Amino acid sequence: MLAKLLNDEKALDCLIVKEGLEALSPERLRILRALAKEPKYPAQVARELKMQVQTVYYHVRLLLQAGLLTRAGTEERGGALAKKFQAAEDAIAIVVREDWKSFRQNAKKTPAYFQPFVERGFLNAKIVVGSPDPHGPYRARGSELCGLELSALLGQYAAFDYPLYYLDTEVRESVKKQNLFLLGGPKVNTLLGEANKTLPIRFDEKTFDVHSTLSGKTYSENVGVIEIADSAFASGRKLFVIAGNNHLATRVGVLALLKERKKLEKNNSFDSSVFAKVAQGFDEDGDGIVDAVEILE
Repeated sequence: MLAKLLNDEKALDCLIVKEGLEALSPERLRILRALAKEPKYPAQVARELKMQVQTVYYHVRLLLQAGLLTRAGTEERGGALAKKFQAAEDAIAIVVREDWKSFRQNAKKTPAYFQPFVERGFLNAKIVVGSPDPHGPYRARGSELCGLELSALLGQYAAFDYPLYYLDTEVRESVKKQNLFLLGGPKVNTLLGEANKTLPIRFDEKTFDVHSTLSGKTYSENVGVIEIADSAFASGRKLFVIAGNNHLATRVGVLALLKERKKLEKNNSFDSSVFAKVAQGFDEDGDGIVDAVEILE
C-alpha cells in the first residue's frame, strides 16, 4: 500500500507494509539506502559498501521477498543477464493502529491562533453552536448562521471528520473532552455559559456586557469576542470562543477572523501572551450587513 509520509509542507512516497520489517538488519538497511537514489547492480553496491558480492546478493534476495526492493531492468554482461534493483519507495512504514484521518494536502499555512486545533492538515476539534430550539436557563434560540462562514474558513486549513458540529443540547461528555470551537454567547450556547467564568474576556451574568480581565474594560455595545482558553471540561484541551451578546455580535467575531488575521496574531494589546480579542463591527456601505471590523484590544 502506498501513502504519503508528511513533514511540515514536504512529503515522501511511503510504502506501508504489514510484514517484512524483520528483513531489515543493519546491513540490509545500508543496501536499501544505497539503492534509494538510483537502480544499481549488486556488484556496484558491493563495491560502494565494500562488501562481498555474494553477501549483497543474499541480502538483496531477502529484501525482494519482503517487498522492499523492486527489479529495475536487466543487461547482458559477460554472456549472462545482470539485474538492477532499486528501493520500492522513498520511505517504509508499518501501521500499528488503523486510525486514518482526512487530510488536506494543499491546505494554506495555518494562522498561529488555529495551530492548537489543526494537526497535519486535520481539524482536531469540534464546533458547538446553540440549539435553535428554546433551551437553557434563558430559553434562548440559537441562530448563529455565521457558523457557515467559520466552517468555510477552517476548511482552507484542515480536513475534518463527520460530524463537524454539535448543538449544545447534543453534547455528551466524550465531545466535551475534545478541543472545541464555541460559537455564540452564553445565552444561546450553554457550554459557553459553563466556561464563561474561566475566560480572560467574559460576559457579565446579569447584563451580558463584555468584560475584559486583561484591560479592565467593560463593553456595553455589541462587540464580538475571539479568544482561546484552557478547556473548562478536560485537562490539556483548548476552547476557541467566538461570541457576542447576540448573533450579530458573534458574526463580528467571525468577520474579524476573516479580515484581520495579522492583527489577531499579535494577541491581546494589554497582554501579548494571551490570545483574546474584542472586535467592533461597522456597516460601511449601509446595506444592513456588517462589512468592516475594528479590533478594540
